[in-house]
Amino acid sequence: MNHTRFNILFWVASLAMVANGCSSDSTTTGVTEAEPSSVTIVPGDKPTQEQQDRMLAAKDALFSRLSGRLMEVMGSGGPVAAITVCQQEAATIASEVSAAQGLQIGRTGVRLRNPNNLAPEWASSLIKASTDTPTFVKLSNGHSAALLPIKLQGQCLMCHGPKEQIAPVIQGHLTKLYPNDEATGFEEGELRGWFWIDLPNG
Repeated sequence: MNHTRFNILFWVASLAMVANGCSSDSTTTGVTEAEPSSVTIVPGDKPTQEQQDRMLAAKDALFSRLSGRLMEVMGSGGPVAAITVCQQEAATIASEVSAAQGLQIGRTGVRLRNPNNLAPEWASSLIKASTDTPTFVKLSNGHSAALLPIKLQGQCLMCHGPKEQIAPVIQGHLTKLYPNDEATGFEEGELRGWFWIDLPNG
């Protein structure tokens, strides 16, 4: 296998692994409007196992759709093209998954790449506490909800690691798309962000 082909396959495999975190903040605001601030977590009340399974399935569906699109673009355009997909298409993909699954799903970060991508207000206390395990809750409006952590894998360092370790072509494109980017400087295994999911009754 020649060196160029190896590099392409490496980038494809890497992006498939990091779809949970790759420009994850570009997905959140385009999914749905966040819940009003009056919606809060009901202490001690949990969704049923069926509801939890539905929310996990939605997370898997979003990951599958986004990673599949990234791999498609990587094969023809390389990593810069894939970053552009994250920026331009991820929100639409998440909206389509939300509609198909009958819920609201988005992603947010410990430090945001896009400053508009805040999680719903109900999740704020869990995010402030840096919740690093899957957490399922009931909300005061009767909905079920989940906050599912995203841990940074080694391959994610290409876009979210220390700036001095990010390839110049990637760093330049990130700076162009996200001039106020705060989502770098992470280490492997560190909490990167979360999927948030809001599941209505019914």
